[in-house]
Amino acid sequence: MDAILRFLTQYEILLFILFGAVILIYVRKVYLAWRDWSVALFGLEKELSQRKINAGLSLVLFSTLLAIGLFVINTFVTPSVPGVFQVATPTVDMTAQPTIIVETPMVESTTQGLIPTLSAFLNKGCVPGQVNWRYPLDGEGVSGQVELSGTVNIINLGYYKIEYSPMDQDNWISILAGREVIDNAPFGSLWNSADLTPGDYKIRIVVFTNDDEKLPECEIKILVKAIQRD
Repeated sequence: MDAILRFLTQYEILLFILFGAVILIYVRKVYLAWRDWSVALFGLEKELSQRKINAGLSLVLFSTLLAIGLFVINTFVTPSVPGVFQVATPTVDMTAQPTIIVETPMVESTTQGLIPTLSAFLNKGCVPGQVNWRYPLDGEGVSGQVELSGTVNIINLGYYKIEYSPMDQDNWISILAGREVIDNAPFGSLWNSADLTPGDYKIRIVVFTNDDEKLPECEIKILVKAIQRD
C-alpha cells in the first residue's frame, strides 16, 4: 500500500498529463462522432455514430474520475498515512570531537607602530603609552580649573587637539592644541570647567599625523561638577 501511494505521489504530474491527453483526444472523437451523427441520413450511420459518442463519453468520464481520485488520494489520503514519506535524520557521530575556534586579538602594524586592534579599546581610540588620558579618567568628576594630562606619543606625530562636547550632542569645542610629544604629563594649560553648566560631558584627544591622517579619537566621559563654595 505504501509503495502504491509513493508511486502515485512521485508520478503525479505525469499521470495528470496522461489523463488530460486522454480526455482531450476522446472529447475530439466525441465531437467528430456527433458531427457525423447530425448529418447522417440512414439509421445504420446514426447508430454507429451514437456508439462512438457513447464510448468516447465513457472514456472521458472514466479519465476524469481517475484524475479526481488521484488528486484526492495525494492531497488528503497520502499525507495522513504514516510511513509513506521517509524523513532523513542526521546520524550523530559519538566519536567526533567538537571543534573549538579560539579567536585572539589581532595586532596590526601602522605608521604609528604596533597598535592593538581591539577596536582601539572599544572604539575609544585610547592606547596606553601612545594616546591616553592620565587625568581625568573615564567617568571621573571635575570642577573649577582642571589640569588635563595624559600621553600623546606616536611616530610621525603632526599635531593633536583636545575637545569637549555635551554628552547628548556632537558640538565639539576645542580646549587646546599642541605639536609636542606628551608622555604621561600635563598638556600645558588649564581648562576652566566652571564656565560649563554642571552635567555629563565628553572629552577627547584627537591626533593627526604628519600626513594629516586622523587617528581614532581617545574619548572618555566626565562629570562637570559645580564648585563647592564655603
